[in-house]
Amino acid sequence: MLRQSVSSPVRSMFSAGPVSRALFRQQQMRQNSTLSSLVAKANAAVASAKSLADKGLYWSKVVAEVSKQVYLKESFAPPTAAQFQSTYNGLYSSVLPHFTSPEAFFAALKSINGATLFKFVGYGIQLFGAFSLGEIVGRRKIVGY
Repeated sequence: MLRQSVSSPVRSMFSAGPVSRALFRQQQMRQNSTLSSLVAKANAAVASAKSLADKGLYWSKVVAEVSKQVYLKESFAPPTAAQFQSTYNGLYSSVLPHFTSPEAFFAALKSINGATLFKFVGYGIQLFGAFSLGEIVGRRKIVGY
């Protein structure tokens, strides 16, 4: 009695005959195979990302240890306050005249020869390329650059 009172689309499919059951099974198998292939691709992508992350972590630790050893062997140290002050006082005294008198600025521009100008243009192109590469990585698209 319970069997007759329950009606569902699945029951009507199965009660229609062996052909309907076969079609239902075939459709279900297709869905399962599509889903399993997507799951397999996702698992492969996750495994690849985990592998890359592990390698990146390993090499960052190697670089940190090598840097630490170089720092200790070369006895590097941050600059003292006197070194910092002397460097920036020298820089300030050499740049200040260019801002106080325009003649000194234009004289410095006129003294630049072709080889120096070529070198500065090369540096500018390298800086622009590094900036553009950073923008491409940051935006995760190449279009526009």
